[in-house]
Amino acid sequence: MLDTNVFLDWLLKRNENQENAEKLVSYCISGKVNGFVTSHSLADFFYIIRKHFSTEDRRQLLLFLVSGFSIIIEDKSMFLTALNSENFFDLEDGLQMACAEKAHLDYIVTQNLKDFISSPVTAISIAECLTRI
Repeated sequence: MLDTNVFLDWLLKRNENQENAEKLVSYCISGKVNGFVTSHSLADFFYIIRKHFSTEDRRQLLLFLVSGFSIIIEDKSMFLTALNSENFFDLEDGLQMACAEKAHLDYIVTQNLKDFISSPVTAISIAECLTRI
C-alpha cells in the first residue's frame, strides 16, 4: 500500500525520491505489482495538489491512479482502531495502518518510516520496496 507521500513525490518531483516513486507507481499501474491505496489518500492527494493542477487535471490524475490501484475504503472499525490506538499521533497515519492491517497487506510504502514504527504492518521506503520487487 502506498502512502500519500509516495504519490506526492511522484507527481510534484519534491525530492530525490521522485524517480523511484515514478517507477513504483508505474509498476502498480502496469500490474507488475499489486498496488493499494486508501480512499482518504486519494482525497488528500486531490486536495493537496490543487495549487499545482486544475480540477480537470486532478480528476484525470485520479482516474489514472484508480485504474491501476486497488482502493481500500475506510469504515467505522478502521477509524475506531486508529483512534483507540495507544500509539495514535496522527489520524492519517493511523488510518493507513488500520487499512493495511485489515486488508492483510505485506507493506506500507512510505518515506515517513518514523511515523509507522508501531505499525502492525511493516513500513518500508520506496527504495526498499523496489529492491524487493
